[in-house]
Amino acid sequence: MKAFRFYEPEVPWKLEEIPTPTIGDEDVLVKIKASGICGTDLHYKHGRMEPGKIPITLGHEIAGIVEEIGNQVSDVKLGERVCVHYIISCGECVHCSQGNDNRCRNRRSIGHHVNGGFAEYISIPAGNALKLPEEMPFEQGAIVGCAVSTAFHALRVGEFQPGDSVAVFGLGGVGMHVVAWARALGASKIVGVDVAGFKLRLAKEFGADFTINAAEQDPVKEIRYLTDGWGVDVSLEVAGTEKTMEYAILSACGNSPYASGSVVSVAAQFQPIQIVGMRTLREGALRKSGDHTRDDLRRVIDLVRAKRIDLSKSITHRFPFDKLNQGIELLEERKEDVLRIVMLQ
Repeated sequence: MKAFRFYEPEVPWKLEEIPTPTIGDEDVLVKIKASGICGTDLHYKHGRMEPGKIPITLGHEIAGIVEEIGNQVSDVKLGERVCVHYIISCGECVHCSQGNDNRCRNRRSIGHHVNGGFAEYISIPAGNALKLPEEMPFEQGAIVGCAVSTAFHALRVGEFQPGDSVAVFGLGGVGMHVVAWARALGASKIVGVDVAGFKLRLAKEFGADFTINAAEQDPVKEIRYLTDGWGVDVSLEVAGTEKTMEYAILSACGNSPYASGSVVSVAAQFQPIQIVGMRTLREGALRKSGDHTRDDLRRVIDLVRAKRIDLSKSITHRFPFDKLNQGIELLEERKEDVLRIVMLQ
Protein backbone atom coordinates (compact mmCIF):
# COMPACT_ATOMS: atom_id res chain seq x y z
CA MET A 1 0.00 0.00 0.00
CA LYS A 2 1.00 3.67 -0.24
CA ALA A 3 1.82 5.66 2.89
CA PHE A 4 3.51 8.94 3.73
CA ARG A 5 6.51 8.29 5.98
CA PHE A 6 8.09 10.68 8.47
CA TYR A 7 11.87 10.33 8.90
CA GLU A 8 13.10 13.62 10.33
CA PRO A 9 11.93 17.18 11.04
CA GLU A 10 11.83 19.86 8.36
CA VAL A 11 11.80 17.32 5.55
CA PRO A 12 8.72 16.67 3.32
CA TRP A 13 7.10 13.34 4.10
CA LYS A 14 7.88 10.58 1.60
CA LEU A 15 5.13 8.73 -0.24
CA GLU A 16 6.34 5.11 -0.24
CA GLU A 17 5.13 1.59 -0.90
CA ILE A 18 5.03 -0.36 2.37
CA PRO A 19 3.34 -3.66 3.29
CA THR A 20 -0.38 -3.52 3.95
CA PRO A 21 -0.73 -4.14 7.70
CA THR A 22 -1.89 -7.53 8.92
CA ILE A 23 -4.53 -7.92 11.60
CA GLY A 24 -4.74 -9.99 14.77
CA ASP A 25 -7.73 -11.89 16.08
CA GLU A 26 -9.15 -8.80 17.82
CA ASP A 27 -8.28 -6.26 15.10
CA VAL A 28 -9.87 -4.81 11.99
CA LEU A 29 -8.35 -3.52 8.76
CA VAL A 30 -9.75 -0.18 7.65
CA LYS A 31 -9.55 1.20 4.11
CA ILE A 32 -8.98 4.88 4.81
CA LYS A 33 -11.32 7.26 3.00
CA ALA A 34 -10.46 10.53 4.79
CA SER A 35 -7.69 11.76 7.06
CA GLY A 36 -7.46 15.21 8.62
CA ILE A 37 -4.37 17.32 9.17
CA CYS A 38 -4.01 18.41 12.81
CA GLY A 39 -1.77 21.07 14.30
CA THR A 40 0.04 18.26 16.09
CA ASP A 41 1.29 17.06 12.72
CA LEU A 42 3.00 20.43 12.25
CA HIS A 43 4.66 20.05 15.66
CA TYR A 44 6.19 16.77 14.43
CA LYS A 45 7.27 18.33 11.15
CA HIS A 46 9.12 21.15 12.86
CA GLY A 47 10.63 19.08 15.65
CA ARG A 48 8.62 20.61 18.49
CA MET A 49 7.35 17.11 19.26
CA GLU A 50 8.96 13.76 18.47
CA PRO A 51 6.92 10.69 17.49
CA GLY A 52 7.27 7.51 19.49
CA LYS A 53 9.09 5.78 16.66
CA ILE A 54 10.84 6.73 13.41
CA PRO A 55 10.09 6.13 10.60
CA ILE A 56 6.36 6.34 11.13
CA THR A 57 3.15 7.09 9.28
CA LEU A 58 1.59 10.08 11.01
CA GLY A 59 -2.06 11.15 11.06
CA HIS A 60 -4.69 10.53 13.72
CA GLU A 61 -7.94 11.94 12.29
CA ILE A 62 -9.22 8.93 10.35
CA ALA A 63 -12.42 7.57 8.85
CA GLY A 64 -12.94 4.70 6.45
CA ILE A 65 -14.49 1.32 5.65
CA VAL A 66 -13.79 -1.98 7.40
CA GLU A 67 -12.29 -4.45 4.88
CA GLU A 68 -11.14 -7.28 7.18
CA ILE A 69 -12.06 -8.41 10.68
CA GLY A 70 -10.20 -10.66 13.10
CA ASN A 71 -11.45 -14.09 14.13
CA GLN A 72 -12.64 -12.88 17.54
CA VAL A 73 -14.32 -9.66 16.38
CA SER A 74 -18.11 -9.60 16.68
CA ASP A 75 -19.09 -5.96 17.23
CA VAL A 76 -17.66 -4.60 13.98
CA LYS A 77 -18.93 -5.75 10.59
CA LEU A 78 -17.32 -6.02 7.17
CA GLY A 79 -18.15 -3.00 5.04
CA GLU A 80 -19.03 -0.86 8.05
CA ARG A 81 -18.25 2.85 7.90
CA VAL A 82 -16.14 3.80 10.92
CA CYS A 83 -14.40 6.65 12.69
CA VAL A 84 -11.10 5.73 14.33
CA HIS A 85 -10.46 6.45 18.03
CA TYR A 86 -6.72 7.15 18.06
CA ILE A 87 -6.06 6.15 21.69
CA ILE A 88 -5.19 2.48 22.18
CA SER A 89 -5.66 1.72 25.87
CA CYS A 90 -5.03 -1.36 28.01
CA GLY A 91 -8.52 -1.47 29.53
CA GLU A 92 -7.08 -2.69 32.83
CA CYS A 93 -5.28 0.16 34.63
CA VAL A 94 -7.02 2.37 37.21
CA HIS A 95 -7.70 5.15 34.69
CA CYS A 96 -9.20 2.77 32.14
CA SER A 97 -11.42 1.30 34.85
CA GLN A 98 -12.68 4.83 35.54
CA GLY A 99 -13.49 5.42 31.86
CA ASN A 100 -10.49 7.71 31.36
CA ASP A 101 -8.78 5.77 28.58
CA ASN A 102 -7.05 8.96 27.46
CA ARG A 103 -5.05 8.73 30.70
CA CYS A 104 -4.20 5.03 30.34
CA ARG A 105 -0.81 4.28 31.89
CA ASN A 106 -0.07 1.83 29.08
CA ARG A 107 -1.46 4.03 26.34
CA ARG A 108 -0.33 3.95 22.73
CA SER A 109 -1.44 6.58 20.25
CA ILE A 110 -2.21 6.04 16.58
CA GLY A 111 -0.02 8.37 14.54
CA HIS A 112 2.51 8.64 17.37
CA HIS A 113 3.46 5.21 18.71
CA VAL A 114 1.96 3.17 15.87
CA ASN A 115 1.35 3.95 12.20
CA GLY A 116 -1.45 6.38 11.51
CA GLY A 117 -3.83 7.62 8.89
CA PHE A 118 -1.73 9.14 6.10
CA ALA A 119 -1.89 5.81 4.31
CA GLU A 120 -4.29 3.67 2.30
CA TYR A 121 -4.98 1.19 5.11
CA ILE A 122 -4.67 0.96 8.87
CA SER A 123 -4.93 -1.96 11.30
CA ILE A 124 -6.53 -1.10 14.64
CA PRO A 125 -8.09 -2.91 17.61
CA ALA A 126 -11.78 -3.47 16.90
CA GLY A 127 -12.68 -1.37 19.95
CA ASN A 128 -11.09 1.64 18.29
CA ALA A 129 -13.52 1.52 15.37
CA LEU A 130 -16.74 3.45 16.10
CA LYS A 131 -19.62 3.16 13.68
CA LEU A 132 -20.13 6.21 11.50
CA PRO A 133 -23.74 7.06 10.61
CA GLU A 134 -24.57 6.81 6.92
CA GLU A 135 -25.53 10.47 6.80
CA MET A 136 -22.14 11.62 8.11
CA PRO A 137 -19.56 12.14 5.34
CA PHE A 138 -16.17 10.48 5.80
CA GLU A 139 -14.49 13.89 5.89
CA GLN A 140 -16.58 14.86 8.92
CA GLY A 141 -15.94 11.46 10.48
CA ALA A 142 -12.21 12.15 10.25
CA ILE A 143 -12.26 15.49 12.11
CA VAL A 144 -14.76 14.17 14.65
CA GLY A 145 -11.95 11.83 15.71
CA CYS A 146 -9.88 14.73 17.08
CA ALA A 147 -10.78 18.39 16.47
CA VAL A 148 -14.44 18.02 17.38
CA SER A 149 -14.12 15.53 20.26
CA THR A 150 -11.10 17.20 21.82
CA ALA A 151 -13.09 20.44 22.00
CA PHE A 152 -16.02 18.63 23.61
CA HIS A 153 -13.72 17.02 26.19
CA ALA A 154 -12.07 20.34 27.06
CA LEU A 155 -15.40 21.82 28.14
CA ARG A 156 -16.05 18.75 30.30
CA VAL A 157 -12.62 19.14 31.89
CA GLY A 158 -13.52 22.76 32.67
CA GLU A 159 -16.70 21.50 34.40
CA PHE A 160 -18.81 23.58 32.06
CA GLN A 161 -22.46 23.93 33.09
CA PRO A 162 -25.38 25.24 31.03
CA GLY A 163 -25.61 28.97 31.65
CA ASP A 164 -21.87 29.46 32.08
CA SER A 165 -19.98 32.17 30.23
CA VAL A 166 -17.08 30.98 28.08
CA ALA A 167 -14.00 32.57 26.50
CA VAL A 168 -12.00 30.76 23.82
CA PHE A 169 -8.46 31.91 23.01
CA GLY A 170 -7.38 30.61 19.60
CA LEU A 171 -9.97 29.84 16.93
CA GLY A 172 -8.29 27.05 14.99
CA GLY A 173 -9.74 23.63 14.30
CA VAL A 174 -10.18 22.79 17.99
CA GLY A 175 -10.96 26.26 19.32
CA MET A 176 -13.70 26.86 16.75
CA HIS A 177 -15.39 23.65 17.84
CA VAL A 178 -15.14 24.70 21.49
CA VAL A 179 -17.24 27.70 20.45
CA ALA A 180 -19.72 25.43 18.67
CA TRP A 181 -20.03 23.05 21.62
CA ALA A 182 -20.43 25.92 24.10
CA ARG A 183 -23.36 27.13 22.02
CA ALA A 184 -24.87 23.65 21.64
CA LEU A 185 -24.53 22.88 25.36
CA GLY A 186 -26.13 26.08 26.57
CA ALA A 187 -23.51 28.72 27.32
CA SER A 188 -24.98 32.08 28.32
CA LYS A 189 -22.20 34.13 26.73
CA ILE A 190 -19.42 33.03 24.34
CA VAL A 191 -16.39 35.17 23.51
CA GLY A 192 -13.96 34.14 20.77
CA VAL A 193 -10.45 35.64 20.67
CA ASP A 194 -7.97 35.49 17.79
CA VAL A 195 -5.94 37.76 15.52
CA ALA A 196 -7.24 36.49 12.17
CA GLY A 197 -10.23 38.34 10.77
CA PHE A 198 -11.45 35.26 8.89
CA LYS A 199 -11.58 33.20 12.08
CA LEU A 200 -13.30 35.95 14.04
CA ARG A 201 -16.00 36.20 11.37
CA LEU A 202 -16.42 32.43 11.23
CA ALA A 203 -16.63 32.20 15.02
CA LYS A 204 -19.84 34.24 14.88
CA GLU A 205 -21.30 31.63 12.55
CA PHE A 206 -20.22 28.86 14.91
CA GLY A 207 -21.99 30.54 17.81
CA ALA A 208 -19.81 33.23 19.38
CA ASP A 209 -21.76 36.16 20.82
CA PHE A 210 -18.71 38.41 20.81
CA THR A 211 -15.32 38.29 19.10
CA ILE A 212 -12.13 40.14 20.02
CA ASN A 213 -9.12 40.77 17.82
CA ALA A 214 -6.24 40.51 20.29
CA ALA A 215 -3.99 42.46 17.93
CA GLU A 216 -6.27 45.47 18.23
CA GLN A 217 -7.87 45.24 21.67
CA ASP A 218 -6.91 44.07 25.15
CA PRO A 219 -8.94 40.85 25.44
CA VAL A 220 -8.79 40.76 29.25
CA LYS A 221 -10.16 44.29 29.51
CA GLU A 222 -12.88 43.57 26.95
CA ILE A 223 -13.94 40.30 28.59
CA ARG A 224 -14.17 41.92 32.00
CA TYR A 225 -16.31 44.64 30.45
CA LEU A 226 -18.60 42.03 28.85
CA THR A 227 -18.96 40.20 32.17
CA ASP A 228 -19.55 43.26 34.36
CA GLY A 229 -16.05 42.95 35.74
CA TRP A 230 -16.28 39.37 36.97
CA GLY A 231 -14.55 37.37 34.24
CA VAL A 232 -15.88 34.24 32.55
CA ASP A 233 -16.87 30.97 34.18
CA VAL A 234 -14.76 28.85 31.82
CA SER A 235 -11.72 30.15 29.94
CA LEU A 236 -10.00 27.90 27.39
CA GLU A 237 -6.54 28.40 25.85
CA VAL A 238 -6.37 26.73 22.43
CA ALA A 239 -3.55 28.65 20.72
CA GLY A 240 -0.52 27.28 22.55
CA THR A 241 1.30 30.52 23.35
CA GLU A 242 2.49 31.99 26.63
CA LYS A 243 0.60 35.23 26.03
CA THR A 244 -2.76 33.58 25.27
CA MET A 245 -2.33 31.44 28.40
CA GLU A 246 -1.87 34.64 30.40
CA TYR A 247 -4.98 36.11 28.78
CA ALA A 248 -6.98 32.98 29.57
CA ILE A 249 -6.00 33.02 33.24
CA LEU A 250 -6.69 36.71 33.75
CA SER A 251 -10.01 36.49 31.88
CA ALA A 252 -11.32 33.98 34.43
CA CYS A 253 -10.60 36.43 37.23
CA GLY A 254 -12.34 39.68 38.00
CA ASN A 255 -13.58 41.93 40.77
CA SER A 256 -13.79 39.29 43.47
CA PRO A 257 -10.54 38.43 45.30
CA TYR A 258 -12.20 35.29 46.64
CA ALA A 259 -13.24 33.35 43.56
CA SER A 260 -12.48 32.81 39.90
CA GLY A 261 -13.64 30.68 37.03
CA SER A 262 -11.95 27.61 35.57
CA VAL A 263 -9.08 27.78 33.09
CA VAL A 264 -8.39 24.91 30.70
CA SER A 265 -5.10 24.62 28.81
CA VAL A 266 -5.99 22.69 25.64
CA ALA A 267 -3.19 23.35 23.15
CA ALA A 268 0.33 22.00 23.57
CA GLN A 269 2.48 24.51 25.47
CA PHE A 270 6.16 24.68 24.57
CA GLN A 271 7.05 27.66 26.75
CA PRO A 272 6.79 28.07 30.54
CA ILE A 273 3.65 29.80 31.80
CA GLN A 274 3.34 32.06 34.82
CA ILE A 275 0.52 32.49 37.29
CA VAL A 276 0.89 35.95 38.78
CA GLY A 277 -0.01 36.03 42.48
CA MET A 278 -1.59 33.32 44.61
CA ARG A 279 -4.98 35.06 44.48
CA THR A 280 -5.25 34.77 40.69
CA LEU A 281 -7.18 31.49 40.65
CA ARG A 282 -8.55 31.47 44.19
CA GLU A 283 -11.26 28.78 44.46
CA GLY A 284 -11.02 28.39 40.70
CA ALA A 285 -9.04 25.80 38.76
CA LEU A 286 -6.26 25.53 36.22
CA ARG A 287 -6.40 22.26 34.33
CA LYS A 288 -4.67 20.64 31.39
CA SER A 289 -7.06 18.92 29.00
CA GLY A 290 -5.68 15.88 27.21
CA ASP A 291 -7.26 14.54 24.02
CA HIS A 292 -10.66 12.95 24.70
CA THR A 293 -12.08 9.59 25.78
CA ARG A 294 -13.71 6.89 23.72
CA ASP A 295 -16.97 7.77 25.46
CA ASP A 296 -16.56 11.42 24.44
CA LEU A 297 -16.19 10.30 20.82
CA ARG A 298 -19.27 8.08 21.08
CA ARG A 299 -21.31 10.98 22.47
CA VAL A 300 -20.01 13.39 19.83
CA ILE A 301 -20.95 11.06 16.97
CA ASP A 302 -24.48 10.77 18.40
CA LEU A 303 -24.76 14.55 18.86
CA VAL A 304 -23.56 15.28 15.33
CA ARG A 305 -26.02 12.72 14.00
CA ALA A 306 -28.81 14.43 15.97
CA LYS A 307 -27.78 17.76 14.39
CA ARG A 308 -26.95 19.36 17.73
CA ILE A 309 -23.82 20.75 16.09
CA ASP A 310 -23.23 21.70 12.45
CA LEU A 311 -19.91 20.66 10.87
CA SER A 312 -20.72 21.83 7.36
CA LYS A 313 -18.30 24.80 7.61
CA SER A 314 -15.58 23.04 9.59
CA ILE A 315 -13.59 21.79 6.60
CA THR A 316 -12.30 24.60 4.43
CA HIS A 317 -9.94 22.61 2.19
CA ARG A 318 -9.90 19.13 0.67
CA PHE A 319 -6.98 17.52 -1.14
CA PRO A 320 -6.42 14.16 -2.83
CA PHE A 321 -4.36 11.83 -0.64
CA ASP A 322 -1.15 12.14 -2.69
CA LYS A 323 -1.10 15.92 -2.18
CA LEU A 324 -0.52 15.70 1.58
CA ASN A 325 2.62 17.83 1.57
CA GLN A 326 0.75 20.58 -0.27
CA GLY A 327 -1.91 20.47 2.43
CA ILE A 328 0.73 20.74 5.13
CA GLU A 329 2.29 23.74 3.39
CA LEU A 330 -1.06 25.47 3.08
CA LEU A 331 -1.82 24.96 6.77
CA GLU A 332 1.49 26.38 7.96
CA GLU A 333 1.86 29.22 5.45
CA ARG A 334 -1.78 30.35 5.79
CA LYS A 335 -1.85 32.04 2.40
CA GLU A 336 -5.55 31.18 2.34
CA ASP A 337 -8.23 31.14 5.03
CA VAL A 338 -7.77 27.70 6.57
CA LEU A 339 -9.71 26.03 9.38
CA ARG A 340 -9.39 22.28 8.77
CA ILE A 341 -7.83 20.36 5.86
CA VAL A 342 -8.85 16.79 4.98
CA MET A 343 -7.14 14.38 2.61
CA LEU A 344 -9.58 12.24 0.62
CA GLN A 345 -9.13 8.83 -1.02
